[in-house]
Amino acid sequence: MPSLRQIRRKISSVKGTQRIMKAMKLISAVKLQRAQGLLQAFRPYSDSFDEIARNLATRCDPELHPLLRRPEERKKLNLVFMTSDRGLCGSFNSNLIRRIETYISVDAKAYEQVTFMFIGRRGRDYFLRRKAPSRKDYIGVNERNFGEVARKISALLTHEFINGECDEIILVYNYFKSALSQIITFEKLLPIEPIEKIGDSKPVDYIYEPGRSEVLKFVLPKFIEVRLERAILESITSEHAARMSAMENATRNAEDVMRRLTLLFNKTRQSIITKELMDIVNGTEALRKGGME
Repeated sequence: MPSLRQIRRKISSVKGTQRIMKAMKLISAVKLQRAQGLLQAFRPYSDSFDEIARNLATRCDPELHPLLRRPEERKKLNLVFMTSDRGLCGSFNSNLIRRIETYISVDAKAYEQVTFMFIGRRGRDYFLRRKAPSRKDYIGVNERNFGEVARKISALLTHEFINGECDEIILVYNYFKSALSQIITFEKLLPIEPIEKIGDSKPVDYIYEPGRSEVLKFVLPKFIEVRLERAILESITSEHAARMSAMENATRNAEDVMRRLTLLFNKTRQSIITKELMDIVNGTEALRKGGME
């Protein structure tokens, strides 16, 4: 049985850990509120841009712009994999890694070549240790610089797709549903998928100003950038939510550990007191019997 000093030391250690977990939970809650506000403001803009780009892809000849290219055989796949830079966010990263490993071993077998682009340290470190082919990685992405990072990545991905270095690009990230729920999402970025036709009716074309080629030249590259910004924001917000939830669970677990340690401390102290009382009673009884003799 541990001594009272050892139990006190454990209780003190757990209390210190609990204070750290509480502080991290509050910090994550503040960051989540800020990131969630950005995301909620960005989602309508992103959805509208997505609708415009897909409508254009439906109505325009693929020969008008290289981003409308639809490869006959999709042999080279590029996965843009988004994780966090830091840990202490529960199963946020581990679930993503397990899901993408399953995808590679099952769904990606149809491709001859699968490469990665990493956003976040955890995913990069895990797959680089396993010698996964990587084009580029980005670390330190947050709410302040996600727009700049998205522009760089979109320019690189657009260049690769136009030059035929990849036939398909898929974004893998956590979609933010609520503070308690994040959904692992596989989103096809390129080639741009047209809107499915309803029946045999041909969609009515637009009037383009100043011209069809000028509109496509602006809208399609911007669409790639906007979708990347949206995905990065979803991932950042999901990370803050996962970390806040993990720290809340850790704080609650620390309280349970402290309760059990306090109970053990009281039982140990009571056992020591009872033993000492028994020694006193036995000694008194021995002295009384000795006096009587």
